[in-house]
Amino acid sequence: MVSLRLSAALGLGLLAVVKAAAAPVSGTVFEDRNANGLHDVGELGLAGVAVSDGTAVALSDAAGHYQLAAADGAMIFVIKPRDWHPAVNLQQLPQFYRRREPAAAAAVDFPLIAGAEPDRFRALIFTDPQPASGKEVGYLERTLVGRLAGTKDYAFGVTLGDVVYDRHDLFAPLNAVMGRIGVPWYNLNGNHDLDLDTPDDRGASASFEAVYGPSTYAFHYGRVLFVALNDVRFMGGPRYVGGLRADQLTFLENLLRVTPRDEPVVLMMHIPWFTPSVSSGFYPNPSNAETFRLADRARLFALLQNRPHNFWLSGHTHYQRHVFYGTADGWKGASPLHEYNVAAACGGFWGGPPDASGIPVATMWDGTPHGYAVLIVEGDKISADYRAAREPASHQIGLHAPEAVKARLGYVSYFANVFNGHDSWKVESRLDSRTFNAMKHVLEWDPSYAQRYLAQDAATAPLTEKRLPDPTVCYHLWRAYLPADLSAGEHTIEVRATDTEGGVFTATQTIKVVGPEH
Repeated sequence: MVSLRLSAALGLGLLAVVKAAAAPVSGTVFEDRNANGLHDVGELGLAGVAVSDGTAVALSDAAGHYQLAAADGAMIFVIKPRDWHPAVNLQQLPQFYRRREPAAAAAVDFPLIAGAEPDRFRALIFTDPQPASGKEVGYLERTLVGRLAGTKDYAFGVTLGDVVYDRHDLFAPLNAVMGRIGVPWYNLNGNHDLDLDTPDDRGASASFEAVYGPSTYAFHYGRVLFVALNDVRFMGGPRYVGGLRADQLTFLENLLRVTPRDEPVVLMMHIPWFTPSVSSGFYPNPSNAETFRLADRARLFALLQNRPHNFWLSGHTHYQRHVFYGTADGWKGASPLHEYNVAAACGGFWGGPPDASGIPVATMWDGTPHGYAVLIVEGDKISADYRAAREPASHQIGLHAPEAVKARLGYVSYFANVFNGHDSWKVESRLDSRTFNAMKHVLEWDPSYAQRYLAQDAATAPLTEKRLPDPTVCYHLWRAYLPADLSAGEHTIEVRATDTEGGVFTATQTIKVVGPEH
């Protein structure tokens, strides 16, 4: 049964939906002025702060008091409002939740610490660090974390699932490494974070939740509402599908009821919303099976289509892709809905030949180097950049061309893998100082990656580390052809990619043309 409750703290006539249940739980959201985690004398309650059990949402009253109806064992969590934050532990994990103990009579209070938050900020987005050993935790530390440790440039970070690779004992060492970055770090669970020996879907997240708290939650930062939804539906053993339970959809519906319509919403999940061969675009999926339940996606669309500012984040695929949903996909919003499927921190599962420092190259099967995303928020406007883990920020294009060709030879192709590119980017190329011409967006294997992948089969001895995974279609690959009138000698290919904001990235490669001109 669902009942409606009007909170006096709202002041705007908004309704908070609270699910009726047998046992009430209550407490106070308060200003923790001395940051000791205790509700000391003189520390005032905070009004209008949302608290949830993952389904119901209640707002604190003028004195900071809230009440929910929650089952024993439920995770009770505060939805951090703007300009306030929960304490973090030594690993920078936000302490925004409490588990309701059976028959507990004590109040469940939530201390928050004041701190101004700007309209413009950046956040770090990781997905699938996925270490399967302590050695691979070390790879993460020496590549991504090492370059970010102590940064002051980001408000917080998020890992979009597959925190580990079926190794719950690696949560602790990984958290210690991630804590070096020095910003509050939120986590979602992925299919490789599940407990596989449980008979039910909820129980599959038990180990994850014991370390990180609820697997479905939300928080505000600046003008934006961030919502983490556990979308890995456990089906027994290693089987799973992307989707949402009814209680999660109810949670989102309840939360949106108490969130201003013009507040931007960033949804974060592990498994992407698009389903190969079912959504628009090409993807090799002979079974044509749903990887994310389309009925659940339709419900998400219905909840969000009347909100003007939406941005969705996902991981899981170990490639990079931008998807823009429109009417053909069932999205009825005023503008296309942008989902950014972020490339994996572990890339190609920490596989491939080692670099000069002995770390596997870990290139993804679409040719994207492993790395992380930077979410850029400027008021209502949300976008994202990509950063390759072992390259400068300017490294945004992988260019593939032959080392040498015969003079006067036509139909010799070259390719540009524009790691963060999509259909709205303008990608051009030229030879030497000639005029730039548009390259063609194609759906093919990245030839540089395919070359490196196939070289594994020609090796006389197997790799000491994991192999690079099988190539897959690259969604951000462009092709052009060398002019047939190139004279003998060295020539320079230059690729220029322009993003939707006018940012320009370039890459060059020298080729040798051999032979007589005639």
